Amino acid sequence: MKIIKWKILEREIGFKAHIFRYMKVKSESPSNGQVGEFDIVQCLNWVNVIAITKEQKIVLIKQYRHGTEEVTVEIPGGAVNMGEDPGIGAVRELREETGYTTTKWSHLGRVAANPAFMSNYCDTYLALDAEKTHDTEFDDFEEIEVYLKDVKDLPAMVQSGEINHSIVIAALYFLKTGTA
Repeated sequence: MKIIKWKILEREIGFKAHIFRYMKVKSESPSNGQVGEFDIVQCLNWVNVIAITKEQKIVLIKQYRHGTEEVTVEIPGGAVNMGEDPGIGAVRELREETGYTTTKWSHLGRVAANPAFMSNYCDTYLALDAEKTHDTEFDDFEEIEVYLKDVKDLPAMVQSGEINHSIVIAALYFLKTGTA
């Protein structure tokens, strides 16, 4: 059977929150005509930045995550403002969260955050020869520890579970494979 897009019959915003909105979507299957209601979370798109210094150190951050109630090890990143180019968002997020900047940027890839019920994407950018040039500029509720690690240590950090954020792991896959 060939799988094709379902027909959207209705969209209803059920709840608007600070970083997402919840929608109920009624859709019809093109193959059998069945109609179902589906929960969708709409979020802004996100960016992740793999920033590597001239010394082959990766810029990592630690921060508390309310969803899992734990401190996580991640790469810098965040939401892309409405209408903002993801590349501009990547430059902004790296500078704000870490104080690092560079002029050597490339886009590594894009993933769907969780296409089962989320509408957004996450773009990963590589920032080479990054250097500390600014003070950090955290958002009101951001508490971030910035530190450097050898790039060669990343696979072991993922294997041990020290890095367990799925979108960060996807970004590191792009780095390892050169997928673009």
